[in-house]
Amino acid sequence: MGFNYQKELIKWNQWKKQEEELLKALNVDDNIIKQLYDYDWEMFKTERRIRGRQDTTINTVLNNIPYYDKKEINTIDDLLSEIENEALFNYLSTIDKETLTIILLKIFGYSTHEISEILSLSHSSIYKKIHRLRKKLKKF
Repeated sequence: MGFNYQKELIKWNQWKKQEEELLKALNVDDNIIKQLYDYDWEMFKTERRIRGRQDTTINTVLNNIPYYDKKEINTIDDLLSEIENEALFNYLSTIDKETLTIILLKIFGYSTHEISEILSLSHSSIYKKIHRLRKKLKKF
């Protein structure tokens, strides 16, 4: 789902420790090791920023639809019928149709600006609905 900062930081620190031990065993200069550490740290932070902002709502819904069984989704009912995770299906069945319509339009590739024009909603209300849904979907 989203980027788990703590988990990725632990993995990165373990990898970096092994790399530094190897470089020291190969008698690499400490300044070069420090430069590599700084560079890798900046790359880790960049990846964290990018992956932390990715839209996990759509990914969660799409990951629960098997690729080989993918049918064309044209309506909210089509979207719900394609979800195999029972808990996710039950939750999505209870949320309001407006939020489901936002999901459907996002799947179709509409931007948030276009969705706000189609549904006559403000940008902030669309972002809030997506944010609330994303928070709930992290449980699945």
